[in-house]
Amino acid sequence: MDAILNLRDRTPLAQGGSRFVFEHPDDPDLLVKVIRPEVIDDRFGKNTKWYKKRRRFGKYSSYIREIQEYLAVRETYGDDDPFLQRVVGFARTDMGLGLVLEAVKWVDGSLAPSLRNLIHTRRFDSEAHAALEIFLGGLLRSPVIISDLNMGNIVYSYSEDRGYHFVLIDGIGNNGLIPFKAISKAINRRSKLGRFKRLRTRIERSKSRHPQEKE
Repeated sequence: MDAILNLRDRTPLAQGGSRFVFEHPDDPDLLVKVIRPEVIDDRFGKNTKWYKKRRRFGKYSSYIREIQEYLAVRETYGDDDPFLQRVVGFARTDMGLGLVLEAVKWVDGSLAPSLRNLIHTRRFDSEAHAALEIFLGGLLRSPVIISDLNMGNIVYSYSEDRGYHFVLIDGIGNNGLIPFKAISKAINRRSKLGRFKRLRTRIERSKSRHPQEKE
């Protein structure tokens, strides 16, 4: 039986609205996402709404959404998964079931910086801008459903085979009661185009506050 990973006494690398992200205790090339305890109590505790109690996957619904999108993209692109973080599997932890993913890295082997960090540190140059447009084009052509697209969940990575490229590390999957975007490609496309427009607006606002280095 797999050992239980000890995460509770570790400092998370990041936290979102519902999950903590930890470095895997046994492998620095992997990350572990776990659901925050207070979120479980608030959304799935004894006072939770009746319709949430009827959800088949309960508190693990976010895992299901993420895995579904990962598989949908893999079905389209095969092993060449161009813009999503690779899902490795599950692990038992002292904070409940964890979703294990491949860590997206930077040139020096550290975690890849977010788009927000790239702009704030004045490194969003023409090469990064071109890579972002390639990334958004790939998202648009793919079947992936996006629930949240912001400068914090897009990271800038480097690998020898692909060079510099952006990866979406969170915010995927349908979170509505009726999966309109899964049913209709047109609705999904329109939703993504709207998110791209809002993202570009936020990027320009952030760049105006953090002027980039002249090339």
